[in-house]
Amino acid sequence: MVVSYRNKLLIMSIVLVVAAISSVAVFAQAPEPVQIAANTTSPVVSKPAGELSPSTAALQARIDAQQQEINRLSALVEQLQASLQPVASTHPVLPSSLTGFLPSYGASGSPEPPAAPAPAVATSSTPRELLPDIGQIGAELGFFVGGATNPYKDNNGFATGGYIDLPWKNVPGGKLSYEIMIGLQRATTTQTSTSGVNVLVNTALNNYLVAAGVETLPTLTNYLAGPLPALSQTVQERSRVLTVAPFELKYAITKLGRFRPYAVAGLGAYVWIGSDNNTATFNANTALGSLASLPVGTSTLGATLNALLQGSQIGGLVPTAPQLAARGVPHGQGNLLFGGQVGGGFEIRIAPKLSLGADFRRNQVEGAYAGFNTFTFKQGLHW
Repeated sequence: MVVSYRNKLLIMSIVLVVAAISSVAVFAQAPEPVQIAANTTSPVVSKPAGELSPSTAALQARIDAQQQEINRLSALVEQLQASLQPVASTHPVLPSSLTGFLPSYGASGSPEPPAAPAPAVATSSTPRELLPDIGQIGAELGFFVGGATNPYKDNNGFATGGYIDLPWKNVPGGKLSYEIMIGLQRATTTQTSTSGVNVLVNTALNNYLVAAGVETLPTLTNYLAGPLPALSQTVQERSRVLTVAPFELKYAITKLGRFRPYAVAGLGAYVWIGSDNNTATFNANTALGSLASLPVGTSTLGATLNALLQGSQIGGLVPTAPQLAARGVPHGQGNLLFGGQVGGGFEIRIAPKLSLGADFRRNQVEGAYAGFNTFTFKQGLHW
């Protein structure tokens, strides 16, 4: 270990102070009488007593001189300590065993702040986490509304829904995202259907009316065509389509600034629910005319036929029971189908966390005439 020049001066000053204090202690002691052995030789002439034992005044003068020297050396030591203090504070001399247990000190003399922890590095055993305090991550939550064609040759209808877009990785020219989309659409279409059950019921009623003499012209045409329609009926078909696309990939071009076109493709599941209702087109009171007032039990013929034949047709054959309809029980038919969708659109970033755009998608669903398209306007929220 190399001792610096200033440390050497400090050590020498301490040694001088110790030597001075020791000399003062020696001179302060009272002199002991000296025994002189008797001899036969002639006595030696001794020095005066004042020279052998100094007087109290001389001894006090020596003590004062030594005290002044001690004071001077003490002042010199304090100056050396003051000059060495910055060096000592910058480079503390500590045993190696204490290193690491005591805080380190900077040039200002105050403890240095602890070093920042090393950033966490994701490895194969440490998955990455999305934390709420990391700011913008490039994700998007969006809503859309617009129009759609519908499966099974139904009329165009209304479509709405939402989506969430999570960034996956950067690719040349833009980014690749993972998207989940849920949509709902509905339409109303006027259709003509033939119900085997209604054909039998209406034909039997027409035959009864003719046989009872209420109607004339007992022919096959009369049985099938009037007064109750037997071969076909007009219904209003209300269809609803629920689209759930849980896995889609979206490629967006980001190098064009605020304008960002994109393409999207993925898989989807589709639930179609439809019902055929003849309430707006079938009315036994109107069809039977004066015959509708014929008594049937506690009711009339027209009211009884409306209760049996009017309403939402199950499978297009026969309406639901009036007791179920009175309770609002859902009726109709539906199906769960699988397919995929492909499309594209664009977004315009009007603010750092808000965008507007348009979206077009083609949904190809299993089964004949099951595919449909959607065209919507969208609003996105970014974070």
